[in-house]
Amino acid sequence: MKARSPLIIWLLISLSLLAQTETRIRNEIKVANEELIEIYGFQVRYNLTILTGQGHEQPAAIDDDGMYQIFLYTSNFRDGVARHELAHVYFFEHLRKKGLGPETIPLWYHELVAEGFQNLHSRTGRPPLRSGFFDFTAYAKNYPPEKDRTIFYGAVESFASFLLSRFDYKSLLYLVDEFSSSGDMNSSFRAIFGSSLDSLIAKWRVFFLLPYSPFLIGVVIFLYLLVGRRERYWRQFHLNPESLKKEEGGEIDQKL
Repeated sequence: MKARSPLIIWLLISLSLLAQTETRIRNEIKVANEELIEIYGFQVRYNLTILTGQGHEQPAAIDDDGMYQIFLYTSNFRDGVARHELAHVYFFEHLRKKGLGPETIPLWYHELVAEGFQNLHSRTGRPPLRSGFFDFTAYAKNYPPEKDRTIFYGAVESFASFLLSRFDYKSLLYLVDEFSSSGDMNSSFRAIFGSSLDSLIAKWRVFFLLPYSPFLIGVVIFLYLLVGRRERYWRQFHLNPESLKKEEGGEIDQKL
């Protein structure tokens, strides 16, 4: 009986934590749903499935021909993930009401809309430095390899925050009409945001790299000093052209 006591205690604690996480998920979904109804002006019906998982599963929002499914896992749940997946569902329905399929819009833009809503009221941590140089717009149909997922989401999240610090969230939705008619992201961004996509990404990268500027300046100064020291070191060895001629002449004589 004594041996079973720790196991029972552990089981009760696990069940309690599981119930708390599930409550957090449902509360987050409820608040997010109310916000999205206000933004879009309509309500979406969806099925929410909460699973325990093993800690490595990916949450997902699925559009099954207008039947929306959301899968979330308690084992690796983080605040904001439920908001992210529900934002996907509402964006799917927004496209459907315009007669467009999800594949009509580039995948990276789907993630931009979802990341923008996920962090609409909160500031996220600084993404890895590599995110500032990552071309997230290259992923229009498929996700990047697993090793690049964190960098991809970091870049999209940061770019979304950059846009939403200057424009309203609904502007991301207005772009759909422009893109569906032109099929070009640069001109669509110019129509909605006043600058092309390429131009805004360039501005975002400057903004992104500003916090890293002391480090980058330090690296440049270090390399400059390193090169300068090596140059001063080699200058102490004077080159005598005459001695080179004699050495070359000696080598020719030996070969002859």
